[in-house]
Amino acid sequence: MTAFRGADLHCHSTFSDGVEPPAQLVARGVEAGLSVLALSDHDAVHGLPEFEAAAKGTGLVTVTATELSTRCDGDDVHVLGLFLDPEEPELRARLAVFREDRDARGEAMIGKLAALGMPLDLAEVRAVVGEGAFGRPHIARAMVAKGYVKSFDEAFEAFLTRGKPAYVPKPKWTLEEAIAAIRKAGGLSVIAHPIWYRDPEKVVALGIAAGLDGLEVIHVDQDGQKENAFGLLAEREGLLKSAGSDYHGPPEGRKRVGACRLDEDHWNRMVVAASKRRAESGRPPLDLSPR
Repeated sequence: MTAFRGADLHCHSTFSDGVEPPAQLVARGVEAGLSVLALSDHDAVHGLPEFEAAAKGTGLVTVTATELSTRCDGDDVHVLGLFLDPEEPELRARLAVFREDRDARGEAMIGKLAALGMPLDLAEVRAVVGEGAFGRPHIARAMVAKGYVKSFDEAFEAFLTRGKPAYVPKPKWTLEEAIAAIRKAGGLSVIAHPIWYRDPEKVVALGIAAGLDGLEVIHVDQDGQKENAFGLLAEREGLLKSAGSDYHGPPEGRKRVGACRLDEDHWNRMVVAASKRRAESGRPPLDLSPR
């Protein structure tokens, strides 16, 4: 039997704000020697068929997932939906509306940049977005290409974050809505990168009250000390532990596929919980066989 080589349960592709298509993510997962890889695009599941097709013959176990953007206690809190059924009708319908709203938001931000003397070709940006979800990373990369800013980070820090001149808020789920939608689709809800939030313990407490399943304890933005603290928090609250690289591709190259991995014991615990959730929800059973 092949030894377990880790699970990376948090990656993004061109179907949201990543810069590489699902097939390239699969190739990177194989190169990294992973056993398990999830595609968890922002508020999107329509890249999963391409992801699954690309994994055939690789031996990878694939996990169908998404990362939902929520507003919670004044924070932008991201919730991973792992092992969900992407064909669940209500989830697909809600995500389709979010894609339309994100497209309108991207157009509005480009309009604000034009008023600031930094015009971008909307058609060119849309061509890059393709089937993805129009987001700030697409605009930031276009700003760098035009020479308006020197770096991706500068675009965000000077223009595209909350309170900056080109920022436009986007519609979000409530934390409760996101967790309920993931559960209905037969998935497990996991708070992503808790280090990002002002009061992670409060976010987790609110999540638990809404039916939260897990916590991403291993993430590239969380050093060893924080990983240990979040691991203890998960244990104390009886939550599943998750791990993910949050890979988007260059220029965030440090978040390489496989940089953060879940071990076999915690992976097996997730599989048991996910299989039970699928049965409870009435969605089709999981297929976690190697592709």
